[in-house]
Amino acid sequence: MKFVETVLIFTAAVMLVAVVGWVMHLKTRGILRIVINSLAGGALIAGLSAFNIIALPLNVFNALLVGILGLPGAGIVIGAAILL
Repeated sequence: MKFVETVLIFTAAVMLVAVVGWVMHLKTRGILRIVINSLAGGALIAGLSAFNIIALPLNVFNALLVGILGLPGAGIVIGAAILL
C-alpha cells in the first residue's frame, strides 16, 4: 500500500510541475523537458531501490522532491541516503 501512495504522490508532483509550466506559458518543449527530467529521476530512484543497489527510503517527501526537481532531486535523495 505504501508503494502505491508513493507512486501517486510522485505522479501528482509531475502533474503539478506540468500545470505550473503551462500557467507560466512555457513552450511545449520546455514543459516536456521538465516532465522527462522528473520521470527520469523517478525511474532512477525506483531502479536503485528495486535492485537494492542503495537503500533508499521511499516516502512522501522523497517522492515529492524527485517529482518536482527531477534528476537533481534524485541526486539529493541519493546523497542524503549515502551520508545518513
